[in-house]
Amino acid sequence: MKINKDYHIHSKFSKNNHAKSSIEEIVLQAIDRGLDEIAITNHGLSHVLYGFRKKHIPQIKSEIEALNKKYPEIKILFGVEANILSLSGDTDIEKDIIDNCDIILCGYHLFVKYKSFNDFWNLVILNRLAKRFGFRKEIQRKRNTQAIVSALNNNKMDILTHPGDKLIVDIEEIAKAAEKNNVILEINDSHTHLNTDEINICKNYEVKFAINSDSHIKDTVGSFESGLERAINAELDLEKIINLKI
Repeated sequence: MKINKDYHIHSKFSKNNHAKSSIEEIVLQAIDRGLDEIAITNHGLSHVLYGFRKKHIPQIKSEIEALNKKYPEIKILFGVEANILSLSGDTDIEKDIIDNCDIILCGYHLFVKYKSFNDFWNLVILNRLAKRFGFRKEIQRKRNTQAIVSALNNNKMDILTHPGDKLIVDIEEIAKAAEKNNVILEINDSHTHLNTDEINICKNYEVKFAINSDSHIKDTVGSFESGLERAINAELDLEKIINLKI
């Protein structure tokens, strides 16, 4: 078994040297690993530290178009890993991003431009207190979950990235919303989410999964071993993993 597609890859177009490899270096590594499709998905525009810049969209798209012609054995998609910005599920998936993207990923991240101070206070400060000390833990679980469910309900996205990472959530409610909106849940090979217990809950719903590398350097493009191990341990029907070649 192996991954033949990787939909979560960051490139040098990320700010502050967050990712290390050029798009062509990523493509060559993907070909070498036997992948037939990849997506370049840098952090969305609202990520203060690592987001790509709107002015780079034409350059990234031009590079991808040229590389698709140069390497016909692989399909390269232009995408984004958008950010959840509020308790109401607002994201930085704007129309000019949607119009340019072949694929849209979205997830919760730190260091983004939250919609309000209250959103920052809840999604960062109170969440950390809840995780570390148990302060208002169940209240935060409900709020965090509602933020992600609202993002799923109100935005166009293809894949929800690393659900359960950094936030205390009710993963079952997220799986229900993903099923309702036909959004794929990511088993992230770099992070620990979805973890085995979370997959075991999500597998009871009509949702698909993708094991993605979340690569920030070409050497990890197409990595899947940790994610696959979690899926197997959860006894997930592997046919539900859209990019796994059995």
